[in-house]
Amino acid sequence: MGYYAPSFGGLDRGWYLTTTDSRYAEERDQCLQWWNSECDMVLAEFLRQYGMFFSAFEQDVKAEIKARFGRRLKFPNYFGYFIVSRVLADPNLAQRYHGDYARRAHLTIDCSVCNGQQTYDNIHPSLVRRTRRILPLCNECWFWIAEFTELEHLTSVGDDLKERVRRLSSPQVCPICHRKFVWLARGECKTYEVPFLPGRHIEICPQCVATAICGDPKNADADSCFTKFKRIADLLEVIPDKSGFVYDDADTLDVAVEVTQLMQQLPPFEVMARSCGSWFELLLAAGVLPPDARKNSYGVTVKAVDGHQCFSLAEKTIDDLLFRNNIPHEKEPLYPGTAFRADWKISAAGRDIYIELFGLDGDPDYAKRKRQKLAIAKKAGMSIIAIERKDLASLKRAFRAKILSLFPEPTLQCTVD
Repeated sequence: MGYYAPSFGGLDRGWYLTTTDSRYAEERDQCLQWWNSECDMVLAEFLRQYGMFFSAFEQDVKAEIKARFGRRLKFPNYFGYFIVSRVLADPNLAQRYHGDYARRAHLTIDCSVCNGQQTYDNIHPSLVRRTRRILPLCNECWFWIAEFTELEHLTSVGDDLKERVRRLSSPQVCPICHRKFVWLARGECKTYEVPFLPGRHIEICPQCVATAICGDPKNADADSCFTKFKRIADLLEVIPDKSGFVYDDADTLDVAVEVTQLMQQLPPFEVMARSCGSWFELLLAAGVLPPDARKNSYGVTVKAVDGHQCFSLAEKTIDDLLFRNNIPHEKEPLYPGTAFRADWKISAAGRDIYIELFGLDGDPDYAKRKRQKLAIAKKAGMSIIAIERKDLASLKRAFRAKILSLFPEPTLQCTVD
């Protein structure tokens, strides 16, 4: 029995909808107070689209239901149990669910990377949700590839991905500590300090990355710390992420090595931020942000390098990347024939492209405007690039994948007098 079996957790016995166990019953009953037939229709649509895999999309189900209600809603902690139980309680939906499971659960994937086998029933739900398709990869290889690939756009497993997994599985010599290591060796990665595989600079070993993220807590020389922190920001050409997992944003291995070595000489970024009062105050004190930057209700009001007014650190980062890659861009252009504005407009391959930074989640008004914008754009045939909240952890990676990839020729660097 795998992730998608109707009998998973004994749900086919109907216990979840009748139990009085407080771990499930209280939140279940609160949800049932507002749940209606339209919510069941959402489940039916996901079952129609994804068959036995519908339970992998519980977060998408939540988002769709929130959008239809137009307000904040409280969902049970065991929402996966809830939606499977609702489907099994409906004879027509249950028949479709059981039928698709019987037809596909036993099918086997032949992994194109390691040549191992994986049954459909055991494909991890997080991977199904991200790809929305079945790829010729076992769970383990799929996870490795997921760390440095936008799975949402992956349609096949090319030789470049196979080669990267091969390199991750092969011995290397770290350019910092000069020790031999293997990224995918047991115990070498997936530690607390290094929870993910690198996207670009796999030449630097996990131990050096971990010591960079943990830093040197004993270093208390504020002026020296600020100088090094500013140097890191200048090397990366973006505002460093407060998580500390930033060396992978470096454009070259040499830059990644210098960033890693500088971080090893600093306290952890979060410690530096606390000592300054906040992350924003650290950025000001180190000179990463100009002195006229101001906090606002959504984030920060700050000028980009080219003088454009931005209203968040993420917005400044994208604007600076557009400028530094010599991509002409219009700030806050109007959607044709409407009062809506995008964040930027660029031109690529002879067409206008609008860029939207959708950085907020959980605000019904914001979600409504987002849906309206996307509907208008679709009707008008506009080309939209959406930078989503999930991209905020590595904006530079998202920029490369979604924007810079539109410009195949190398671009010149801009400077500001």
